[in-house]
Amino acid sequence: MSSYEQAKSFCTNILSTATTQNNSNLPFVTLTYAQSLDGKISGSGGQQLTLSCKESMIMTHRLRTLHDGILVGIGTLLKDDPRLTARLIESKEISSVKQPQPIILDSKLRFPLTARLLIQSKTEEFKAPWIFTRQLSIYQILKILHSPPFSITQLMVEGGAKLIQSFLKSEMVNLLIITISPIFIGSNAISVTGDDNNDNFPLLTNIKYEKFGTDIVMVANILSTKKIK
Repeated sequence: MSSYEQAKSFCTNILSTATTQNNSNLPFVTLTYAQSLDGKISGSGGQQLTLSCKESMIMTHRLRTLHDGILVGIGTLLKDDPRLTARLIESKEISSVKQPQPIILDSKLRFPLTARLLIQSKTEEFKAPWIFTRQLSIYQILKILHSPPFSITQLMVEGGAKLIQSFLKSEMVNLLIITISPIFIGSNAISVTGDDNNDNFPLLTNIKYEKFGTDIVMVANILSTKKIK
């Protein structure tokens, strides 16, 4: 089985099973990120790190095609200048896959006009980003995105650290997918939990693992954000 076939089978299976359980009037939320063995997602000062191997990156790009939108914070956009598109797809499929809607949280109006998201949106293939410029709760953001004219039913959240942490504590994540890279980064790097007490983070259930190249991908549902006793 090729990396593309593995990614397609894996993502289709986990999403088809999980989304049938969502009866909410909010989007189905998939929270996904890559981390090192010591739990770091970026270097010192938020420096971008390439943590995913090619095979797990192919999985992430396939996952993007199965969501209506991808949400990131302005910090991630300023540091990484991401494209938030599905590009690592087999050539025979690339023209037919659905590209997700980029969504940015930017309450201080820092979105740069030179961002690749804007430049690529000048073509018909990719969509211009939606930008939230008000300070809203996660519930308010999800409620707006689910309602017309936006009508987002499946949302993928990719970072950065503060946004990931907020979603983990929100009780509004339906599916958690973490790519674990077999490397150590060190104590000065940034983690999802930061200095927060672990009691503030959720319990997980239905935990599964699959190997993609050199990485391990963990999939789980959020059981509860009640404190661990």
